Amino acid sequence: MGNLMYEASSRMWLQQAEQPVRASIQGNMLVLEVNAMMNMRADSYLAIFHVVQLGQSAEEADSLMNERVEGMLARVRKHGVKENDIFTDMLSFVPVYEIEATRKLFSKTYQEVPAGFEIQKNIHIKFRDARILDKLVTAAAKEEIYDLVKVDYFVDKQSACYDTLRIFANRLMQQKLDHFAKLGLKVEESHRNAAEQNGAHFPLDRYAAYQSRVQTSLNSRRRGQVVNDVRKPSSFFYNKVPYGRFDIVLHAEITEPPVQYTYNLTLQCQLPEGFAKKEAKEIVKYIWINEKGDMKELRL
Repeated sequence: MGNLMYEASSRMWLQQAEQPVRASIQGNMLVLEVNAMMNMRADSYLAIFHVVQLGQSAEEADSLMNERVEGMLARVRKHGVKENDIFTDMLSFVPVYEIEATRKLFSKTYQEVPAGFEIQKNIHIKFRDARILDKLVTAAAKEEIYDLVKVDYFVDKQSACYDTLRIFANRLMQQKLDHFAKLGLKVEESHRNAAEQNGAHFPLDRYAAYQSRVQTSLNSRRRGQVVNDVRKPSSFFYNKVPYGRFDIVLHAEITEPPVQYTYNLTLQCQLPEGFAKKEAKEIVKYIWINEKGDMKELRL
């Protein structure tokens, strides 16, 4: 079952995700929907590392910062990262002040005095193999850079993903129309309105908080001690968009967190009311009138 079931909020979320999808009937209006999803592995990634450096002078802060940044970049180049895939984003270069007490004869005051300088930068590193990220983190840690801000995912042909979903959704929608036609509904004579909507869910938006259940000490009872507190470290896990509400799921099996593209196609069919009217036939009669004014129908 997994320890996730211990989380009350997670159980509520899972119950909401399992609610069945119901058909919509409004008078003589037939509403059909097709929901499709495609899991796509990213073609490239962008990792952003944050660096802060302090120094007693501007020259010292700048020198120490450059030493750390260049050291990290030299390490990541050994893993196939190219020079054009690296960008250093300058954020700030400001003086740092401290509060110093000044004693006078009858009073004591506090004032700010310059204590040094602070530099902040972000290092943007683009890569194409997700497994390289661990090596990038290791390279950053060796230069005392521990702040990985985020990782962005990029798919080269996003429009092609929506085109593929549209093709599969249109095909399934036609199958649904054929099904209702076999049930006796006059869908071919209906007036139709259609609408579509698409969306994308990136891994950065799909990580959920989680508290693991860890006992503080396994040997406490063996030593005759009683431990009442249970430490619950907070963590995160990738929580994909559930498949329950989708008619079509392409590339359903995943290991690496993908970019999930969704497509919704809604069709409204205004069915004809009552029975169809019979076509009127044109009737032509020929009448012969004699000299006395008598009329007689001629049968030709």
